[in-house]
Amino acid sequence: MTTVKHIISEIVHPRQKTRVEAGQFFISWNGVPTLAYRGFSPVLLDIKKEITTRLPCLKKENSGSKWPKTTLGALRDERTLSMDDLFTLRDICDSMNPLLQNLTFKIDKLDIVIFYCRSLEQRLLTAPIPLAGQEDTTPPPWEHLDKVSATMKQFARDCLSDYLPVIQKPGNRESHYRDPFIEATLIYDLEDIPEAVTKFREKVDQELPGMYCWFDDKSLHMTVRALAGSFQSTIGAQRT
Repeated sequence: MTTVKHIISEIVHPRQKTRVEAGQFFISWNGVPTLAYRGFSPVLLDIKKEITTRLPCLKKENSGSKWPKTTLGALRDERTLSMDDLFTLRDICDSMNPLLQNLTFKIDKLDIVIFYCRSLEQRLLTAPIPLAGQEDTTPPPWEHLDKVSATMKQFARDCLSDYLPVIQKPGNRESHYRDPFIEATLIYDLEDIPEAVTKFREKVDQELPGMYCWFDDKSLHMTVRALAGSFQSTIGAQRT
């Protein structure tokens, strides 16, 4: 039987090595703090497209993985951001974003992961897939960059009043990410945590003490494509 791992390996392995560029710190829906990247590279976009084509058993891609990001943490259970808190986070992001200039993440492999919680702090199985070719430095296509930019504009200072309702939506708190939940995904694992991320977390804790939990450094990743579907017993990943 051809496993999903085999199909994804066929898609990923022949591709060229690639990279993503840091964009900005961004507070996503439900108050989730993220490191957002400028955009998926053409290599990663092609991988995402081919996975969708060759694996029709997958659930439709969630909108949250259509723009590239690393989720850094979550609001603690029962905590909700006020408008003042949101302006504070906007100020923090503005002060920290210059530290992300010229920050590039080189990608020479992707990992299939079967995880035991959504933060990926607990993983059951991991299967690394190397990218075989020379590095491709082609920038993301403009139409993709425009879509990412439109998402980022939700958090613009003059849009915060309109953005507050989705920031205050219930759900996606600490327990959502850390409670037991088994699923599979294809990711890029951050090998080195930028100093900017450390400083961002410290600043948030200083300005909004006790509001956020932060995920373990070893779990920080960028989702390329969730692999949710009815096939997960056939993933065929190797235990780590």
